[in-house]
Amino acid sequence: MLRPFESGDAPVIQMLHAAHAEADLVDVRSTVEPVLDADAIRHGMESADRAVVALNTGGNLIGWGALRSWTESDGTRVFLADGYVAPPHRRRGLGRRLLIDAEAAAGSGMLAGNASTAQPDRAALLERNGYRYTFSMVDMEHDGSAVASTPPPEGITVRAATVGDARALTVLSARTWAGRPFSTPTTEEWFRGWLTRSDLSLFRVAVAGDRVVGVVGASRTEIEDVEVDPDFQRRGLATALVTRTLAALNGPVRLNTEGHDPAGARSLYERLGFRVVREYRRYRKPAPAR
Repeated sequence: MLRPFESGDAPVIQMLHAAHAEADLVDVRSTVEPVLDADAIRHGMESADRAVVALNTGGNLIGWGALRSWTESDGTRVFLADGYVAPPHRRRGLGRRLLIDAEAAAGSGMLAGNASTAQPDRAALLERNGYRYTFSMVDMEHDGSAVASTPPPEGITVRAATVGDARALTVLSARTWAGRPFSTPTTEEWFRGWLTRSDLSLFRVAVAGDRVVGVVGASRTEIEDVEVDPDFQRRGLATALVTRTLAALNGPVRLNTEGHDPAGARSLYERLGFRVVREYRRYRKPAPAR
């Protein structure tokens, strides 16, 4: 049966995923779908438009479902149907039941579903129910081998980032993603929070005059963001930012980017020695009129 999610379900869901991590081919280093602790699971489920858990006849939790929504830059309202069924309980119709339950709570817009290349059953379920592959994200990894650091283009300086750059990065991000489908505006509040909680020793901004035209932000194991203003793209600035970061990290590092490569980022990373670890496909279908 299905019932609404309760706060105490979060650690049970965490243990359910951990128990089947090997069978599910979980990538514990994924930057696209990181392994969540109980607090993150609780927050995600409680902030969802709808969240339920699936119980077997003995009252044990064997799966969950959720619907989350957001509005993209072009005004498209997206409703993501997400969920999980433990391997011993698959191929019995529960996944479809969770999907239909989530869809019923959606409004007007686009329904969405996700499936990685390690989840053929999930991809098949989405396709059987009318979803079509639309775009993808890829997890990429660099093995830490030496990469020659390249200088920024003439007229551009690179300096350490500060929390005070939040407003300039908001403007940069809006310009970088303008007109791109499947994107969501990033707020100044988000950038300020990101800069505040991060170790800024691996954050750099590129400046032309008094204008921030590029940024790279990283942790010790992940390049979290690379953005370059459209006016300064294809001049080697992204290469300069990434190669400097790789030299500073001096070890294996992950990042994620759009798999369909609309702006050439994936191609750039591949030239610098990154390889695709896993592809995460995004499916969509129009939500029925309400």
